Amino acid sequence: MMRRQIPLRRRLFLLVAAGIVPLALSAGFGLLALVTQQRNEMRTAALDIARALSTAVDSELRRAAAVLDVLATSTELDAGDPKAFLPRAQRVLASQPDWRLIMVADPLGEVLAHTATSLGAKPPPIVDRQSFVTAVRTQKSVVGHVAKGPKGDFAFAVRTPVMHNGQLLYVLTGALRPKVILDVIQRQHVPSGWVVAVLDSGGNRVARSRANDESMGQPPTPSLRELLLSKADEDTGITLSLEGDPVYTAFHRLPDSRWTVAIGIPTAELEAGAWKSLLAYGGGIVLSFLLATLAALAVARSINRPIGELREAALALGSGTPPPAVVSDIQEVQAVADALLTAASQRSTNETERESLLDAERRSRAAVEAARRRLELLATAGSVLSRSLEPHATLEAIASIMVPSVADWCRVDLLDSEGQLQQVLMHHVDPERARQGAEMLRRLPARSELRGSPAWSAAEGKPHRWQVDTSAHSLRDPALQEFVDFIGLRVSYVVPLIARGRTLGALAALQGESGRDLTDDDCALIAQLAQRAALALDNARLYAEAGSTRKQAEMANRTKDEFLAMLGHELRNPLAPIVTSLHLMNRRNDDGSARERGIIGRQVAHLMRLVDDLLDVSRITQGKIQLQLSPIDLNAVVARAIEMTHPVFEKRIRPVEMQIPDEPLFVMGDEVRLAQVLSNLLTNAAKFTPGSGRIALTLTHDNVEATLVVEDSGSGMAPTLLPHVFDLFTQGQQSIDRHAGGLGLGLAIVRTLVKMHGGTVTAESEGLGFGSRFTVRLPLVERPEVSALAPSTISSALDARRRSRVLLVDDNGDAASTLAELLEVEGYDTRVCGDAPAAFRVLETFTPDLALLDIGLPGMDGHELARKLKASPRTAHTTLIALTGYGSSRDRDLALAAGFTDHLVKPVDPEKLLKLLGRLSARPA
Repeated sequence: MMRRQIPLRRRLFLLVAAGIVPLALSAGFGLLALVTQQRNEMRTAALDIARALSTAVDSELRRAAAVLDVLATSTELDAGDPKAFLPRAQRVLASQPDWRLIMVADPLGEVLAHTATSLGAKPPPIVDRQSFVTAVRTQKSVVGHVAKGPKGDFAFAVRTPVMHNGQLLYVLTGALRPKVILDVIQRQHVPSGWVVAVLDSGGNRVARSRANDESMGQPPTPSLRELLLSKADEDTGITLSLEGDPVYTAFHRLPDSRWTVAIGIPTAELEAGAWKSLLAYGGGIVLSFLLATLAALAVARSINRPIGELREAALALGSGTPPPAVVSDIQEVQAVADALLTAASQRSTNETERESLLDAERRSRAAVEAARRRLELLATAGSVLSRSLEPHATLEAIASIMVPSVADWCRVDLLDSEGQLQQVLMHHVDPERARQGAEMLRRLPARSELRGSPAWSAAEGKPHRWQVDTSAHSLRDPALQEFVDFIGLRVSYVVPLIARGRTLGALAALQGESGRDLTDDDCALIAQLAQRAALALDNARLYAEAGSTRKQAEMANRTKDEFLAMLGHELRNPLAPIVTSLHLMNRRNDDGSARERGIIGRQVAHLMRLVDDLLDVSRITQGKIQLQLSPIDLNAVVARAIEMTHPVFEKRIRPVEMQIPDEPLFVMGDEVRLAQVLSNLLTNAAKFTPGSGRIALTLTHDNVEATLVVEDSGSGMAPTLLPHVFDLFTQGQQSIDRHAGGLGLGLAIVRTLVKMHGGTVTAESEGLGFGSRFTVRLPLVERPEVSALAPSTISSALDARRRSRVLLVDDNGDAASTLAELLEVEGYDTRVCGDAPAAFRVLETFTPDLALLDIGLPGMDGHELARKLKASPRTAHTTLIALTGYGSSRDRDLALAAGFTDHLVKPVDPEKLLKLLGRLSARPA
């Protein structure tokens, strides 16, 4: 059977197709993968650049917020005087050229101070009220929208709440020109063909690298808006620019301010490389296919050429070596031989072009990688610098970023308080070499006349690049020559550290043993790092100044608290013998001095209340008041408050009108403190109401809250006083005789104690002469179960105290003698001593059952004396009572820890003291 005959032309054509088509397919898949990879890398690079630009914008916004945070701590705002704050704001505004104004507004939106408004003129209303409301609601710093001001200029607001004791006093606003954001964009050196836009949280343009003025405050293009509507905080896509050009867009949204930074890269730049590769690869494949087809047709015509020669030539071509020359007298065969030679030459040309394209692609990738690395370094620097406000840590962070990524060495010199440049840092990857280099530098004088030195750069405010001539030792300074030889210095770049127009020092990057040079891109990166370092150092300086101010305020507050504690002690000591003497005089029933004793008693009680109010305020401001919470009946609290205020109301013509429910009303509270609240309100009403005026106390409930109302028909309050009636030392206008008296502390104590009980207190008045109304609301609790009380066995306190022996130790002779006389009258066997050594002498012949010890004794204090008495077997069972002028909770804790059974504060009520002694005397040993 004869096999089918196939023409040589067809066979060669199939052979060529079988060799070229797989190569074309492989090249096509490779080209597709290359284009895809280029696009993915460009997407990643675009997102990285967008993040870096976002970091730069966020840093500028945070810097503005940090300036406002520092201003918010000013003493003028704490004192409630926004007008006095204006000079400070004007000084800050002068140092911030891109700030338009600074203003202060209350939480209701009323502008209280405005740097752009002349004195006496009405300030303009708040622009971008939405961000103002947000700052009031969240009590955090807020960045607003870009908007036109009253004069038609664009600006955006940075708002910071001003807090005092946990309450919002004001909202401090700084209005910044959008140019500050445009400057941030321009400092990033984005390629001129790219476009960068910054949008506020409402989607309006704040800054744009092109056509900035025309696009200010405008919304994004529809395609960009659609891309930004994605829920992700960053994404990429194809959009149309404002000029109508298609761009590859990447955006990143700031987490705090919700501003967006978008960067657009012309799609032509992205597709250019792909098209070049497509043309090179595709053209080469098509050309190769055409030439091979022609060669096949030519070979098919040749029938006389020896197949062996053609085979050898084809094998040579396949191996990449030049094919041997084939000479034939047949034109067709010779054409095939020539075609093989041509194909070899074309292949070499294609390979050369391919290598050139690959080399160009590698260089482009290296450039993109270098740009990405620089942006990463800047982003890292911004992140590191934002985490520290300590100057040395800031410099170490910058140096560690620069070395060894950019330079081999990093040197930082700063100006001291006298304006002299001092070396503060010499950094190298090897700490020992860094130490040696620093030692050498200390021997170099800081000469501002030496061009290129840190002193020259700091003095002139200019950077300088110095290329060292290594071919000859031409330096005149031996110490400088030694340093250059030590590090192998090739090139240095010195940049001044300038922040907000103030020169802080200089930073130098040095190349040594690595042999690297400093390119223009490296110098630009070093300058940007130096700028960030200068801002961070200036922020650290501002933070340190704010911390110093805060420490001074805390020290003043501690001094005030110590003064109040000492004042209370010194006032209570002389009050003690007065109270005891009055009690003794009352027991003698001397009718001739009854009126004078009453006057003294009332005035002493008034003075004791003033002292207690002062110390209560001190404890409140320190947060040291502790409540003894339990379910208590408000009826009992009312009864106790009426008893406490009896001396105030016994001389009034008209008693207190009371409306109290029959059923008990229970709240979770401290009975003593709630009685103090109600007695303060009743006393306050009595102060400002004539004796014939009406004072009413009403207790009601709604099954959820109990409501206590103290209402009077007295002098009332002016509308300007009502918002501040519960503030410390606040009082209404009084006549020159100050018949109402007081320090303005009672209502401040009322507000704090009610708040600690989970309640509220409000004040109302229709104006001067129309009386006042104070309302206290407290949450009700369920009535507690009544447990059966075991019957108490009460021994005869009189018999027990007649058997009790008392040791009284007090260095106040009057207080000790009067109290001893009172105890003797009550039947106690009493011994009096003025200090600890005298007490030990008495104890040799006298063993007391009870000991009343003062704490502030000369020499050995009361705490030490108590510990020694408890340590002695003879007096170990003696009951110790501290009787002192120190009345804070800490003083009580110290007394109980020293072994005292109880802690009494001078001047103590004699009846209360006698009851306590009687109870302790009747207690079995």
